[in-house]
Amino acid sequence: MVYSIGKVSVYETEPDNEVVGTREGIWDKVEYLNPDAVDRHANGEENHSRRLGYGYPIAPDTAPKAVLWKSKTKLPPDYAFGNNEIMLVSSRFRDLVERFEPGIHQFLPVGMYFSKQDEKPFDTFYWFVCCQLIDSLYPDHTTIPWRGFYDERMEDGLRRGRWHINAEAQPPQKAVFSLKDIGDRHLWRDPYFGRGIVNCSNAFGDAVKYAKLSGFALSKDEQI
Repeated sequence: MVYSIGKVSVYETEPDNEVVGTREGIWDKVEYLNPDAVDRHANGEENHSRRLGYGYPIAPDTAPKAVLWKSKTKLPPDYAFGNNEIMLVSSRFRDLVERFEPGIHQFLPVGMYFSKQDEKPFDTFYWFVCCQLIDSLYPDHTTIPWRGFYDERMEDGLRRGRWHINAEAQPPQKAVFSLKDIGDRHLWRDPYFGRGIVNCSNAFGDAVKYAKLSGFALSKDEQI
């Protein structure tokens, strides 16, 4: 089965954390590395922090560089925090990704500090930017309705429309992934289906579980 990657808490009470510069608008400075190469949806995203989740590399100097992790007893898990668009991950996750898909995705270093008074970070984590977009659903078996014109493409190459997900639909809507379209790739975002979610192959998802990377939740979807 294809996996969708999510976040799960490893502590009953989450430690306080803060991206340094948030109050000063540091997220507004995030820019794409190659802005002329992004699609119309990514280009139109006004919330700059969400740009980390659109499938395109980020200009490294524009991403936040430091995080305050305000607990010395509850150290950050491998998926430290995020909302799946923003993903702050450990070097263990980075190394696993590089083993499966070397040089494809982006890992922007972030110094982890207990307080602003610390001279040196206690660890380095990374903004994980998944730099692979795949039109990955099998239309003949997916029961989610398509809103738009599936066979019509715009100037940027994207289809006109998207899958219209209704979490309350009965019977539940079903996404079915196409192994033919995914091929031998391991991590991707789908521009039409929950773009904010990173999907991964069976092999990579199983490797995450085998390595016991903390903070990751994996949910299964069908594949053909």
